Amino acid sequence: MKSKQEILRNLANFTGTEQYHRWSPLFKNVVLTDGTMYLAEQGIFWLMDVIGSLLPLPIIKKEPFLTAVYNKENQLFTLDDGNGNVLYSQDIPSPTFPLDSIRLFVTDGEGYKVIMLPQEY
Repeated sequence: MKSKQEILRNLANFTGTEQYHRWSPLFKNVVLTDGTMYLAEQGIFWLMDVIGSLLPLPIIKKEPFLTAVYNKENQLFTLDDGNGNVLYSQDIPSPTFPLDSIRLFVTDGEGYKVIMLPQEY
């Protein structure tokens, strides 16, 4: 696994995406950008799985834009409507999470949801 500093340095290079990536046959209507695929490859596909598994929930499915946040210190994952209204939260211990925290956006695509880094929005 790369160091936190190296991951953060590399994440700064993603300002758009050249293609969408499917990472699991379980989430056929969810794709990752280049940046979130890179992040997942750093050992946190589990976070993409958590997000993907929540998207079909009725309270979440209707939202065209979501913000997903994971904070390693308090081990809290939240998914909100982009305006700070938390729709879901869960304690998820992850001693191997390489960053202190991460914030991702989830938006509607053409028939699918796109998980992206904020700077890829």
